[in-house]
Amino acid sequence: MKINFIIFIFALVAMTSLVTKKVSSTVPAGGMMMYEVSTRPWMYNLSITYNTPINTLSDIPFEEFEKIKSMGFDMIWMMGVWELGEYGLNYDQTNGPLLQHYEQVLPGYTQADIIGSPYAVTNYSVNPQIGLEQDLIELRKKLNAIGLLLMLDFVPNHTAVDAEWTTTEMDYYIRAPQGTPTPYDNNTYLPNGIAYGSAGWGGSWYDTAQLNYWNSNCVKARIQQLLTVASFADAIRCDMAYLLLNSLFGSNWENQLQSWGFQQPTEEFWTVAIDMVKQEYPDIIFLAEVYHPYEENLQQVGFDYTYDKMLHDIINGGDMNAVRAWISGHSKQFTTHSAHFISNHDEPRGANFFGSWWRSDAAALITYTLPGLRFFWWGDFQGYSNQLDVHLRREQSEPAIDDAMAFYQTLTSIVSDPVFKNGEFTYLNCTNDQESWNLVAYKWTYQNERRLCVLNFSDQQGTGNIILDDAEPMNGNETIPVTDLLSNTTYYRSSEQMRTTGLYVIINSWYGQIFKY
Repeated sequence: MKINFIIFIFALVAMTSLVTKKVSSTVPAGGMMMYEVSTRPWMYNLSITYNTPINTLSDIPFEEFEKIKSMGFDMIWMMGVWELGEYGLNYDQTNGPLLQHYEQVLPGYTQADIIGSPYAVTNYSVNPQIGLEQDLIELRKKLNAIGLLLMLDFVPNHTAVDAEWTTTEMDYYIRAPQGTPTPYDNNTYLPNGIAYGSAGWGGSWYDTAQLNYWNSNCVKARIQQLLTVASFADAIRCDMAYLLLNSLFGSNWENQLQSWGFQQPTEEFWTVAIDMVKQEYPDIIFLAEVYHPYEENLQQVGFDYTYDKMLHDIINGGDMNAVRAWISGHSKQFTTHSAHFISNHDEPRGANFFGSWWRSDAAALITYTLPGLRFFWWGDFQGYSNQLDVHLRREQSEPAIDDAMAFYQTLTSIVSDPVFKNGEFTYLNCTNDQESWNLVAYKWTYQNERRLCVLNFSDQQGTGNIILDDAEPMNGNETIPVTDLLSNTTYYRSSEQMRTTGLYVIINSWYGQIFKY
């Protein structure tokens, strides 16, 4: 799920009553690469590709995972493996606005294409549509054996409407204030008075039931479910994680909480939960879906990575001053623990959002050369523009774009190098202000390896000088090779000049250069 924030909101309105205990993080100094697939649609697509039914996790040809690993990925997020209920599926198959949306994104869809939202979870057991628990256990072992980590979902804010707790543990949920006359407002509550899941604004999610994180018994039960997820995974992506922050949760559900006598906990749920999970699984990685201005709040309570959708939106805005300000204005700590993406299952395809596949590729040059979690989505590489709706098993077919695939083959080979995963990131300034307004530059260093990234997200050519104080003579020769890894072109430049007046660059519109020197 997502909330769109496309306006700069720099006031830190959420920095109240937070416990700032920070559990240790085991993520690399430079960054990791993660590839997201929507599991059931991916399996459906593979069934067509291989012309054979791929019905369970154990049926997936393992060469598909080996391809992902060969591109330098550290982790695969298999989104949507948990059990769903009949209530959510029926809702998704009958809700008028949803049906209209399906027709827009997949003209001529059939009911069989509607497979249900993976975020209306009834239970953290494997969806029988994709196999058994043992299939997931064995897949993880095989992935780990080739060096791939497995990320799975946890949906903290709510359960499916037909989760068992909605009848056996009603106190685990937000409920209509005591004394509210029945029938309850059906825009907010189920007939039994349990609130629909919600972000507190923007309407209810009518296939979900809102949990109450000020109920200590609910907290204990949810931590046990989180431990269950951790037992199957190397990493956990937590849906809409920021909604659980005490200050925001209390604001969203103040009337209901007061009516039932619930008091704000002394600690943040995530501080307690992440600490407990990491005591048992010390190396597990937590990723938070979060939107501005709550990113740093969630890093403070223990998340290893947090969504940085602001960067995504700022790049699309085309103001390179704002891009430079966002990157240079945040600490290295913040950026290293941020997740950067061009698209994901919630967002429009990159080619659609940024206006074309080549503009999306230009945005990718900035997005994926920064520190942090480099978060790729199935279909990015092909330059697709058609959305895969989260409720559906397929999107409208379109041809892959050869140039986009070649670009990503090159880019992933560059950013999978140890210098981008383990190295030191340094932001750099471009001089020659009249012509470098549209450039952003930074470098990476690791052992004897150096990379300079100079990137241009604009429709005009940019030029500038960039001082590189670590440029050194090679074998006593002051003139050294400087190779652009994107074009595989080598230039020869004076290392002394690079250290003093700087390396002069000419960067074409919607492109960039990544130099090895």
